[in-house]
Amino acid sequence: MKPTFQMMDKHRKPIGEPVPYTALIFTAGAVTHKLALHRKETLLPLKYREWHVSHPGIGAKVCRVTASYKGVPVSSAGLTVTQARAAAVAELEALCGRIGSDKFNTVIATQQG
Repeated sequence: MKPTFQMMDKHRKPIGEPVPYTALIFTAGAVTHKLALHRKETLLPLKYREWHVSHPGIGAKVCRVTASYKGVPVSSAGLTVTQARAAAVAELEALCGRIGSDKFNTVIATQQG
């Protein structure tokens, strides 16, 4: 049985049903985060849902996972868990490259506290 977490809105109110996820460990700077790799919650069948990365402790989405085909970003819906994990790490590294690992860690710490 997979672990689950509850998505939250900006007012910290639960949204929808608990979401099953696969744990994703990511290190930003000197801080290690346990994030949730999961499929987007929609009415579509599972194989048509895109992958997302969220923080299970605060219930917020961190980023959407994209795949690439010949250098062009495409939907991550067709990826396996292993492929989605690799693409998610690449997305998180790109995010930290854009905003900096200090800001990434600060935003998460602010939301948790």
